[in-house]
Amino acid sequence: MNQEPGTIIRIERQPGTTARYRVFIEGCEPVSVHEDVLVKMRLTKGRRVDPVEIDAVLEEEERNKVWQAALKYLQYKPRTAWEVERYLVGKGFAAPHVRAAMDKLNRYGYIDDRRFAAAWVEQRRGNGRGRLLLRKELEQKGIAADIINEVLAEVPEEADQELARSLAEKRYERLRRYPWPTVERRLGHYLLRRGFPQSLVCSILQHYRERHRDSQ
Repeated sequence: MNQEPGTIIRIERQPGTTARYRVFIEGCEPVSVHEDVLVKMRLTKGRRVDPVEIDAVLEEEERNKVWQAALKYLQYKPRTAWEVERYLVGKGFAAPHVRAAMDKLNRYGYIDDRRFAAAWVEQRRGNGRGRLLLRKELEQKGIAADIINEVLAEVPEEADQELARSLAEKRYERLRRYPWPTVERRLGHYLLRRGFPQSLVCSILQHYRERHRDSQ
């Protein structure tokens, strides 16, 4: 790159894009930047820029690439901070740029693990998940233990029991024609897979054991 200051002689929108521009500087190769970088770095026709300023533009462009990648990853569905950071690192971006993007996402409220966990619990409970399974799912998404504990504490134990009994009733109606050992095995495994504690599952099975016996 030319070590002398140069003048920006032309700025053109890149063909096929809506947010990228090529900046032509005398004595240098054209520089491709996002429009956010163009505005932030005040790149305008006729401005003179030296090599240090050009390096700063290129550095800002790298930071912006990470930011744009994060926004694109988040546009499809909510993500946890751990998921976003893992994605950006996996794309090969430099650690300082990833940290800067994560700080910015948090600052703007684009990622919020507490909000994510609360929404996840509400939605998944609607699909018949018990607290044990919900905890495991949130842990797999990198949610901190204190956030998980706080969110799950808002689910009354009675609500978990009611959900388990409701699911058990529906499943039992499909199994009642089978001998009790088959009913016990299938119903018990079903409730455990759904994330309900073994003590609750045993209590429910005891209820259906007596009910099944009386119906025979």
